[in-house]
Amino acid sequence: MPSQVTALLVSGSITRLILYSTLILSYLIRLSRLQIQAAPAYLPKSLQALIGGFDLDPNRVMDMVLSSLQHSCMASSTTSPTINALLKLLEQVKLGASLPQILGFKFQNCRAKMLTSLCRLTATLLSAGAIAVDALLPHLAPSMEKLAETTKRHAKKIEDASRLAGTVSLSHSAEQDASQTTAVSRCRYPAEGLSLPIVGIIEALLWDRRWLLVRPLLSCLEDTGALPVCGQSRLALCSMLKFAISPLYCKLTPNYLQFATRWQPSGIPLVHVGSQHRCRTFDDIASVHRLFQVLEPLCCHLHVGIASDASLVTKLARIIKYLLRPRDARGAHEAKRLLGYVILPAMSILSVNPGCVCEIWAATKQLPCCERHSLYSTWRGRSLERESVGTKHFEVAEAECKAGYHARQSLKRVANDKKNSKHVGRALAKVAHSNPLVVFRVILSQVESYGNMIQPIVESLGFVSPLALDVLSYMLSSHLADTSRHKLQNDGINIAHWFQHLSHFTGVYYRAFPQTELQALIEFLMLRLEDGDSLYLLVFNELLARMGGCEVLEDLSDAQIGGLAGGETLRREMLAFSKASKRAVSKLQEALCTPSTAIPILALVAQQRGYSLFKGKVNHVKLLGQLFDRCQMVLVQLVDFLSRSTAHSTVTGTGKKCPYFELLPDLCKMSALHIEPQIALHAARPLIAEAAGAHRKEPRAKIPISPDSGSSLCKWEPGGKALRSSLPARDCGALSSELYLVFWSLSLYDITVPTREYDAQIALIRSKINVAHREFLEPDRRKKEMARCLNTINSLVAELEFQKHHYQQIMTDLEAQRNSLLGTIVEDQRRSISEALLENCIMPRVTITPEDALFCAIFFKQLHSLETTNFSSLQYYDRVVKDVFPVIYCATDQEARCLGIFLRATFEPLTHWRFDRRRYDMEAGSKLGFSVAIGSASRCTYEQYCTVFTKWHDKITKVALHSLSHYKDHGRACLLVLIKLIGVYPIYKHVSTQLLGLLEAIQVQEDMKDVQAMAKRYCTLLKKSEDTLVEESLLQRDILGSKAQVPAPGTKRQASAANKQRRSPKVSLARDQE
Repeated sequence: MPSQVTALLVSGSITRLILYSTLILSYLIRLSRLQIQAAPAYLPKSLQALIGGFDLDPNRVMDMVLSSLQHSCMASSTTSPTINALLKLLEQVKLGASLPQILGFKFQNCRAKMLTSLCRLTATLLSAGAIAVDALLPHLAPSMEKLAETTKRHAKKIEDASRLAGTVSLSHSAEQDASQTTAVSRCRYPAEGLSLPIVGIIEALLWDRRWLLVRPLLSCLEDTGALPVCGQSRLALCSMLKFAISPLYCKLTPNYLQFATRWQPSGIPLVHVGSQHRCRTFDDIASVHRLFQVLEPLCCHLHVGIASDASLVTKLARIIKYLLRPRDARGAHEAKRLLGYVILPAMSILSVNPGCVCEIWAATKQLPCCERHSLYSTWRGRSLERESVGTKHFEVAEAECKAGYHARQSLKRVANDKKNSKHVGRALAKVAHSNPLVVFRVILSQVESYGNMIQPIVESLGFVSPLALDVLSYMLSSHLADTSRHKLQNDGINIAHWFQHLSHFTGVYYRAFPQTELQALIEFLMLRLEDGDSLYLLVFNELLARMGGCEVLEDLSDAQIGGLAGGETLRREMLAFSKASKRAVSKLQEALCTPSTAIPILALVAQQRGYSLFKGKVNHVKLLGQLFDRCQMVLVQLVDFLSRSTAHSTVTGTGKKCPYFELLPDLCKMSALHIEPQIALHAARPLIAEAAGAHRKEPRAKIPISPDSGSSLCKWEPGGKALRSSLPARDCGALSSELYLVFWSLSLYDITVPTREYDAQIALIRSKINVAHREFLEPDRRKKEMARCLNTINSLVAELEFQKHHYQQIMTDLEAQRNSLLGTIVEDQRRSISEALLENCIMPRVTITPEDALFCAIFFKQLHSLETTNFSSLQYYDRVVKDVFPVIYCATDQEARCLGIFLRATFEPLTHWRFDRRRYDMEAGSKLGFSVAIGSASRCTYEQYCTVFTKWHDKITKVALHSLSHYKDHGRACLLVLIKLIGVYPIYKHVSTQLLGLLEAIQVQEDMKDVQAMAKRYCTLLKKSEDTLVEESLLQRDILGSKAQVPAPGTKRQASAANKQRRSPKVSLARDQE
């Protein structure tokens, strides 16, 4: 080379530029052909001599060296000998001080085609340490500030378009609005951002795996508000992240674990990629802590951009799933952060990918429900859709707005059609895969406004992913806990429609999808009840009715009331209850029938009755009555549902549920939990009946029990000392513990057989068979319907026979105990027996359920028929009329209905005896209960009974007229009772005339429409029954010649005095004049 230089110097026709270029290029070409180990040591000195001897521009020389290096970087890897030699040459020449300026000049004058190679050159120099990042950044254009402004303009453009998503512009056509939205959505990144030098440098560094150099650049961009990664740089960062997790993910792949093998063409043997003895551990790779030192910053910089690579999201989800294993806590905290701040937000902009969503759910479900809901709350942020614009990443906000628009468009096609529900369900599922929070917010808002959309929407959720269903459980709790909306209507009386619809949707949804997490909702409701918010009992009511199959009808017809005494089949057929879902019942039992949940819920619901009365903040009496009735209804449902829990195992095997006899504590412990005695005994009645049945060795029990549960049921035996010792303190003087226990341990099923209802239902089902023969043309459908009807008939017949046998056993036991139930009462206390019965038995139980109200009436009629010792039927009926009927002054709606059922069942035999003397002599006059005094042989005559009956009728009339005259306070309860008494009261025409006069006044009032409607109903019923009413004057003809007066129930000491009263027409009973 020196000889060539000498020849060029001699020649004067060669210009300095040609000499400059020829020397440098010849030198670099010669150097590129040599290996770095064989490069001569004089090359750097020769280059310095040429620059000094010919006064060459060092920057120009450096530019030529960089151009050669740029060409080499594109042609080979960064570790090739040529690149290493050129980098070493730059270091030896010591011209690196001007490298940042030269690179900046090259970037300014670089064409777009050469930008990639120049960025790779810069990355190579940064990797070799030839230049520093801080020295290079000031020479790159545009600056960080301009880049941040560009990013903000682009984000604002997207946000403005997101706010307009779904809106209709009256000044533009639909095509113009659609084209504008599409154009904005296509511009995912600013056009100038794809050709920025800084972006190209970041991309080149990422492809070279230079994380330590990339991280300061990304941090600097984020600090200034510029777009961190976009376009190809995002793909490069995803590739970097895959490279970082590859040592860990290779241990978790299905191929490595031999869960799956690669496909091989036929004829080629399969290659085993793993060993069966290899375990999924981190012992043979880098520690989890060191891994997350790189993994977490990478994910944070990439953020929602990770959605551009679905395979990467899937790999991260699998890694997070493994790190969240219950038996391995290493890296669990970091995995939760990645899941909440990276993976879930990235789902919002992830394209429809059910497989990827299922992998995310597999990782998320490893967490408890409270932690999952915390993640969903973080994912949701402050708001969703348009309200989230400006608070979330603009890509996420745009995706949420589009998802909300598509969800609303899909919901417009919801209808009560199975084919339509499938089509709408698929459309909703596509949107809900990525944005379940937005979709279910739209759905719940529609449900809260339109209750008729509940069932079609629930049917449309069949294609939704498990993750979306879990998100819906969070959204339900979130909407129920919304304090910004009032749960009462503007009148302050009725519950708001949105809360009613949402509660109903909750029950229907969990019935259709019982696999959804329920424990979080149960805990939320318990917390609300602890705070005394009784309105949330409506949600409990819907869950127990829809999901648990414990439906309750508030207003029953006469036929349905009679069917309450039958078995499960008769009740289901007559009350028209839908068949409960076994999966739903099992899941609800897993959530409720546990020692840590069952008794706390029972105590909370029982305490709500007193809390709503004395500590609640309800100001209106009508609302207070509704809350009290709902507390009572939910309590009955809860006891009914808990009593069905009979086994430890579940259908799914995911939880443990305890049988009822293990869940329920004894009466003393329930009293310590401030559970009222009547509620405690109502809850214990199934166990007492089961223990009694086991003692009688009945062939079939209502509650199946395990063989080893005999010791647990011993404490509930009616004759055992354990139960008697735990009974609440009672007036032992006028009421024996034996009668008290018998009364509270029996149910309506035990003391009566509804043969008429069974026969009517069997006849109805047989008529359905004849209808099926005529109407069903398809043989399979006709055969199926006939088989169902025949099975129901067989069940009813078998149920009737078993109930008859059971009834005979109960009556035999009562017959054997009739002398001991009240026989131990001393003579001085016998006049107080009726008052004690009302106080301790009738009044606490009669208002619990309609079934209990009917039981109270039939039970004491049975005591009358059995001629129970010391039980005065006359005194009992007198106390019922004078003490029970006035309860309407302070009764709620449901209590008034129960009182009406009890009074009707009580007055029916009294009315029959009044108009049928022969029947009276057979059923009443000859019985011990109609003695003129307790223990007396004298009986009340028919004439005396007619006088007493008239006074009872007048007492009821006086209370009824007074209540209707003050209808604003007591009219509602009075009308509910009177409606139930149609047919037994009134029986006199003049009483009917008085009632109709008050009803007409109520019907013309304007302020209470509900009372007005009930008054119209009762007025219609009363007018229909006018033909059956009689004149009182005609009835008095039968007893005008009778000198007998009303007998005074008393003791043996008063028997002689009673006989004298019977002969004297001037003596009247002081009790009848009260």
